[in-house]
Amino acid sequence: MLYFLSMTTIPAVVHPACRDFVIVIEELLVQRQREAAQSSRSAVSWRDDDWGPRTWTRTELEYRVYSSYKQMRNGRITRPPRRETVMEIADYLNCNLDERNRLLVAAELAPISPHLSGDSLDTVLQVAISVAQNLAMPAMIINRDWSIHYFNEHLIRLYEITPEQMAFVLPEQMNILNLLFDPQLPLYPRLIQNKASWTRMARQTIYGFKSANTLNQFESWYQELVSRLMQLPEFEKHWQTVNINLDFENDASTQDQHPAVSVDTIVSFRQPSPQRAWIRPLLISVGYFQFQFPQIVAFLPADYESQGVFKQIGVPFP
Repeated sequence: MLYFLSMTTIPAVVHPACRDFVIVIEELLVQRQREAAQSSRSAVSWRDDDWGPRTWTRTELEYRVYSSYKQMRNGRITRPPRRETVMEIADYLNCNLDERNRLLVAAELAPISPHLSGDSLDTVLQVAISVAQNLAMPAMIINRDWSIHYFNEHLIRLYEITPEQMAFVLPEQMNILNLLFDPQLPLYPRLIQNKASWTRMARQTIYGFKSANTLNQFESWYQELVSRLMQLPEFEKHWQTVNINLDFENDASTQDQHPAVSVDTIVSFRQPSPQRAWIRPLLISVGYFQFQFPQIVAFLPADYESQGVFKQIGVPFP
C-alpha cells in the first residue's frame, strides 16, 4: 500500500503543460495495480489482450509503450504526446471509454464522442424504424451491442418465424449473437443445416462485433454480454479464435464458400419441400457519418436462384 501511495506523488519539475497528463497516468497505474492485486480486472480469459501480463509500473509503461514518460516526469518534456501515442497508452492501461477520455483531455486532445444512449438513442431509433418500415426487403435495426431493436414483417416471413415464437425470446436474448448461437431460439434451426455457411456467418458476426467495439472491452455492458454468451454452445471456441488483427478473408471459414458475403438459410414457407436461399446482408447507416450505430441491416438474395425463392414466398427485394 505504501508503494501505491508513493506513485501518486507528482514531481514539482513536471512541466505545467504535462502535469494533468502525468496525474491521470499515475492514478490509472495505481488503480490497475490495486485491481490486479484483487484479481478484479485481468482474470477474464476471453478478453482480447495483445499486451500479455503486466505489472503496471512506470518502468513497464516506459519500456512497452511510452519511453519518454521518465523524461516527462523529470520536466524535460514540455507537451503531452500525440493522439496516437495517448491511445496506445490507453490500450496498455486497459482503459474504458471514460478513462480513455480522461487521458485525451489531459493531453489537450479532443475526447471520443460518447455512444448514443437514453433519449438520444430513442430519437435516432425512431428515425431508423421509419426507414426500415418502408424498405421493400427484409430488415432489422441493431445497436452497438448487436441487440435488435426492430425487425420488419419481411424478415419474419423470410425465416418463417411466428409471432408466438418471437414472444418466447427474452429481451436480453434479442441479440444477433444470441440468435446465431442459441439452439433454443427460432433462427438457429434455419441456419445450422448448412454448418459451413453458419460457421462463416457466426465468425464474421463476431469479427464485426469485436471490430466495432475495440474501445469498449472494459465497459460493463460489453463484459456482461460476452460473459453470458460464453455459456452458449460453440461460442467460446469461435470467440477465442476470431482475430480482428487480420482481414476476415484470411479466416479459415471463408474457404470454399459462396463468393458473396452471404449465408445459406432454409426456406419452407408454403413450399412442398424446403429450399435454400443465399442471402447477402446490406448495412444502411442512419447517422450520415455522425455516428456508427444504430444501423439498419437489410437482406438481399445473393444470386438468381435465391431471387426466385424470394418471389415464391412473397418477400420483396429491389
